[in-house]
Amino acid sequence: MSGDLSIWPWKCPLCVGGIAPSEGGQDRERCLHCSGSGLTDDPCGEAERAPRPPGVMRAPCADCAFRRGSPELENQGVQLPDDEPFFCHQGLPVSAFGAYTPVATFRGLPLGAMVCAGWWALKTGEDLPAKPYREVPITEDQVEERWGRNKPDGAEGIAQ
Repeated sequence: MSGDLSIWPWKCPLCVGGIAPSEGGQDRERCLHCSGSGLTDDPCGEAERAPRPPGVMRAPCADCAFRRGSPELENQGVQLPDDEPFFCHQGLPVSAFGAYTPVATFRGLPLGAMVCAGWWALKTGEDLPAKPYREVPITEDQVEERWGRNKPDGAEGIAQ
């Protein structure tokens, strides 16, 4: 996957949507600075932030790997990828071993998974999540261990 990933966090300040206007305004050519994409990773001065892509989580989750105190960061980032996108575990099914496992992958990417908001912040120079990491139970046993057994309404008086 390395080498395929391009992140363009800025709108190109030299063109409008990838089209460079000419002096007379009649001729329009593809911008050479951003190769016609309208986005760049080298803004050459002041530039407006590009909108966050729809495949990136809007906010870091409570147990985001990029929050202060997360097991991933506490392990000196050993479990975090350097040059590949890091995907959020929210909405992914949990395997019998307790690991988040995508239902399907395509070219090594988990289908249906969103890019982690914390990873995106790190790679684009945004502020990392301010609130510290919070352990969130994922299995029914962990929920019961932390918060107790959840009894259905009216089940207190029913003998089993």
